[in-house]
Amino acid sequence: MRILRRTELAFKEIPWLASRCVAGLIDPTAAGFCRELMSGGHQPENHIKLLPKHGLLYVAVPKAASTRIRMTLARIEGRFSRSLRSSKRCNYRGPYGPRNMTMISFYDIVASPATLRFSFVRNPYARMVSSWADKFAGKPLVPGDPFIDYYLRERDAANPRLPLGPRRSLTFADFVRFVGDLPSARRDSHVQAQSAILDIPRLRYTFIGRVETFDADFARVLDFLNVSHEVRRDAAKPINESHHNDWTTYYTPELANRVYRAYESDFDNYAYPRTLPNAAFVAIRRGASELLRLP
Repeated sequence: MRILRRTELAFKEIPWLASRCVAGLIDPTAAGFCRELMSGGHQPENHIKLLPKHGLLYVAVPKAASTRIRMTLARIEGRFSRSLRSSKRCNYRGPYGPRNMTMISFYDIVASPATLRFSFVRNPYARMVSSWADKFAGKPLVPGDPFIDYYLRERDAANPRLPLGPRRSLTFADFVRFVGDLPSARRDSHVQAQSAILDIPRLRYTFIGRVETFDADFARVLDFLNVSHEVRRDAAKPINESHHNDWTTYYTPELANRVYRAYESDFDNYAYPRTLPNAAFVAIRRGASELLRLP
């Protein structure tokens, strides 16, 4: 199956690969931008999604409604894939990645003043809880799960005293310490700073929405695409939600300080408050819970 997957990806990248020499001759600016993008650590194939016919470019931030947005855009694109993998033959194909088109076509979308270039961000405190609950919570710390494999691979680089073994799992506090102690360059995209993902040279965003005001902000995208009422209705439904309690209840002052230090650029760039919402109420609620557990 891995051979089929590599073959499929290589086939879909033929337009990009075939255009490299031509782009350098016809449009050096486009070729230079693409080379800078691909060599600058921005993981464009993972994050940049496009609807060429609609003049739209989306930069996906994991754990910031990215699954809902990608599925909505794929539905609007409306083309079915004939994948080599039988389990994926009926999935929507799209939105495009940069390497599914020529360099010049891709740069034309990036640079056009008519293109809608957008992304979404999320309160770093809430995103941290969602990442932990979705990818790490309750899983034994042994090889076999891609995110646990990532933790095991990077654990020593972060803190070799973090938990390990089949009888252990990452508590939220362990997860915060792991991510906070890990060098930024070694963080997976689900725990990478949102500002690091979105800071793509020469890419000027039309707007950056917020998960906290998703319906109103995503309506700008749906208005631009002039979609049907049915698509609007389905786009409002949450997808791939993490299962956890109110995210504010997971924090102590020490954990909040760690997350703030790790994501200070996100708090500053996207104007999220450093203080936790309803901090006094959360403290009272946590204290009441502790009293209920007393013998």
